[in-house]
Amino acid sequence: MKLILIIEKKIVLYYSIFFHYIFYKIYNRFKSKEDAMRNIYTTVLLMVSMALASGAIARNNNAAASQCNGAGLYCLESGNYQKASEYFIDAIQLNPANKFYYNNCAVAWMNMGRYEDAMDMLQIALAIDPHYVKALTNMAIVCFHLLKFSRAYYYYSQARTADSIYTKERFQMAKVIAGVKRVYARHPDNNDLQQILNQLEILQQRKKDLP
Repeated sequence: MKLILIIEKKIVLYYSIFFHYIFYKIYNRFKSKEDAMRNIYTTVLLMVSMALASGAIARNNNAAASQCNGAGLYCLESGNYQKASEYFIDAIQLNPANKFYYNNCAVAWMNMGRYEDAMDMLQIALAIDPHYVKALTNMAIVCFHLLKFSRAYYYYSQARTADSIYTKERFQMAKVIAGVKRVYARHPDNNDLQQILNQLEILQQRKKDLP
């Protein structure tokens, strides 16, 4: 029995290394091409995640992953975003098929202004569960910060379909306007941002929600 477990662990390890090599080569070759290539990266990384999750290593490490995630959440609440992200990455390595860990890491990186990195994590969370509303709303925010306005609205719409109550609470008009103003302060010459802000303020005056 012990010999079988050792062989199983080695198979999972070699399988993981092989697919890590594949996604590393693909992503580094095409990383200048935005969403399409990110999808390739996400798909292959998800294959690695599922391969690990199905093996003995992941089965034995779920409890440890949960502990790392808990420590990360504590650091996140304390404002120690770097340490939080490190704990979440540890949790992902221990249980790479858990969508919550990727989303949590994305939140830590969003608070650090690492929006491209946060997008990568959210892509994986949504590959695991396309209807995961927290990842959808976070992706909308990330895309907006990256000035991908049409993509931001797409993910907002997807989130509203997945859970309209949560999405409405998350995107209250006052919160949205405050967030847009912060982005606009960093990009004062962006005419699209100015128009978006003007339209949002008109909606607020009319006491209407986001469309």
